[in-house]
Amino acid sequence: MKRFAIVMFSVATLLVGAGSSLAQTDTQTAVLEISRADIQADRKALVAANLPLTEEQATEFWPVYREYRLEMDKVGDGVIALITNYAKNYATLDDKQATGLVKEFLDLQKNSGEVKKKYVGKFGKILPGKSLMRFYQIENKLDTIVMAAVAGEIPLVK
Repeated sequence: MKRFAIVMFSVATLLVGAGSSLAQTDTQTAVLEISRADIQADRKALVAANLPLTEEQATEFWPVYREYRLEMDKVGDGVIALITNYAKNYATLDDKQATGLVKEFLDLQKNSGEVKKKYVGKFGKILPGKSLMRFYQIENKLDTIVMAAVAGEIPLVK
């Protein structure tokens, strides 16, 4: 588990480094996309290392996992757009824009929860209950580490 934390810290640091000046240039947006690809590769490796699967389970699990991550990536795209919008408007943000950003953020959280809930049944057809729970625990830890690092770089509104 120590390796898990070290790898995710490295991944989160990479994401934060790419996202800290997100609104500045297309180059940084490209770096962010590369960082996201690295995160996904590391995420899959961490899931594989921490979720014991039989050969049969693995054959069924990984295609469903790819579908799941594609849907979660759409939510991630929304988060990046939200952060980018906030960064672009930070200096001139008014109350109406701030309220809109809060609602957008809450919608993204709702969408994330809906995707996760949708896949409980799909993963549940492949994994026994404890393995299903372990999978969602792993995903939650990864999401929390990345979001904590990103949140640490986003300044509070003035």
